[in-house]
Amino acid sequence: MIEPILPTLRFAAAVLLAAALTTTSQDQTAAAPKADAKKVTTPADSDPDVALAKKAALEWLALVDAFKFEGTWDAAAASFQKAQVKAEWAKGLGGARTAMGKVVTRTVSSQEVRKDPPNLPPGKYITVRYNTIFEKHKDGTESITMVKDGARGFRMMGYLLR
Repeated sequence: MIEPILPTLRFAAAVLLAAALTTTSQDQTAAAPKADAKKVTTPADSDPDVALAKKAALEWLALVDAFKFEGTWDAAAASFQKAQVKAEWAKGLGGARTAMGKVVTRTVSSQEVRKDPPNLPPGKYITVRYNTIFEKHKDGTESITMVKDGARGFRMMGYLLR
């Protein structure tokens, strides 16, 4: 039964996202972007970076779906890796994601583009949201924030699982 563990999953997912969106693990935690952030909702067909970020997000999510949790850290943005200890990330993500079971379907629900949001390193951040049906949780959502990481292209900077 999934009901008793949902609060734990939501807490774990919030912790994972907060940890992922820090510039350093000691002196700054991320807050939701403020209303004054340069937020632009962009259709995928008008911004080539959105298509690249969505492709990279699906590649990263394939690691999650394969339960390769340490691999998700390896494939993350360098700024994420500086803020999050690999073993802690893998343990937290593994606990939260394993409880959901295998993915049945995953459908994009929206995407957003933000440039230079407050409390984060400068850059272009693309958040892709999915409606996801898991075998143990029928109305799941996933939100993955990608950032351009130099020559490595778009990489995961934050992940929220509900």
